Amino acid sequence: MTDLGAPAAAELPTLRELNRATILAAAAAAVILVAAVLPAEYGVDPTGLGRILGLTRMGEVKRAQASNAAGAAVPSGDTSITRTADGGTQVRIILRPYGGREVKAWMKAGEKIDYEWATDGAPIEFEFHGDPTNAKGDEYTSYDKRTAPGAKGTFTAAFSGRHGWYWHNLTPYPLTITATVKGQFEKFEPLS
Repeated sequence: MTDLGAPAAAELPTLRELNRATILAAAAAAVILVAAVLPAEYGVDPTGLGRILGLTRMGEVKRAQASNAAGAAVPSGDTSITRTADGGTQVRIILRPYGGREVKAWMKAGEKIDYEWATDGAPIEFEFHGDPTNAKGDEYTSYDKRTAPGAKGTFTAAFSGRHGWYWHNLTPYPLTITATVKGQFEKFEPLS
């Protein structure tokens, strides 16, 4: 290995140059903190640049999700289950901002339902899926996953178990979802 030796004193930065570089680095860090980190992590945007770059929304979502995970109170009356005139079951739920909820129908293999669900306006992220009776761990089958304001159709269970939807509210305000099923099923209700 070649020994390059110690640098000459003329090659070393002066104390003034080191102080200048430190001050510039601290200023750059402060700008990054205020313009990017605060909006993206906490939804705080003192400069307005975070909103322009789309970072503030990300921070607002993170804060709301943390609030929901910490056990924010669910408004009373957020779920109602009623029978329809034609023998079906209707579930109405209110999702908090950025919150999620699952509603399932207990069905046997070969049973068939007609379903329809809709929000009170905004599109919502959802997954229509099923998990077999006595499923191990997170074993499930996904049938449809996307963002939409509603869906309707007919479904035939390929296996005995619970089949239904998980909805995730991506908006900063509550959304109401009304879901109706009719046909062959044991029960249709939200999971806790």
